Amino acid sequence: MEHIAAIMMLVGCTQGNVECKELPAPAVGFETAEECHDLLQPSVNDARGGYKIVYGKCAAIDPALYIEDATITWDITSANELDVQVTFDEPVAPVLVAGKRDQQNVLSN
Repeated sequence: MEHIAAIMMLVGCTQGNVECKELPAPAVGFETAEECHDLLQPSVNDARGGYKIVYGKCAAIDPALYIEDATITWDITSANELDVQVTFDEPVAPVLVAGKRDQQNVLSN
């Protein structure tokens, strides 16, 4: 199994920061943070077609903890920046949860 050191979160907004949704990233995870950062700007540029504003951020993950269940939450701050938080849950089944802080979507890995 490969080790994941970072994830990329992309969020597109159509009306300011009110109507925002999570967008697909080019990969589920990245083996290095540098690999994620190298693809971040091209990924943001690719997503701009259908959204007025696109935010992107790479979040580091401890590779030793990737096999655990994780909750990924995001929000747009008052400074218009994407804030991404990754917390690890008690293992029950291999599931990765992602979503805006007031909404969550479940993704199986």
